[in-house]
Amino acid sequence: MAEPVSMEELQNEIYKMVEENMGKKQLKAKDITNAMIQKYGEDRCSKEACKEAIRVLIDSGKLVYGYFGGSSSIQIPHKEGAEPDK
Repeated sequence: MAEPVSMEELQNEIYKMVEENMGKKQLKAKDITNAMIQKYGEDRCSKEACKEAIRVLIDSGKLVYGYFGGSSSIQIPHKEGAEPDK
């Protein structure tokens, strides 16, 4: 069995995927999980690892859940006009 993808790498890839799709597509947790498993393979990336990586990104404030039209998606938080870059 191949070595599992690191949690840090998984978080970076998830963030990059959400960032690339901003304004184009509303990504659900399941979409992200399926994309990561397809990218790394089932032997290196599990649903549980993806779920944990998303949870860490949400808890840290790097990503947020957004709600539109009755469904939720994962997004990068919107900045207010005068809010400085972090």
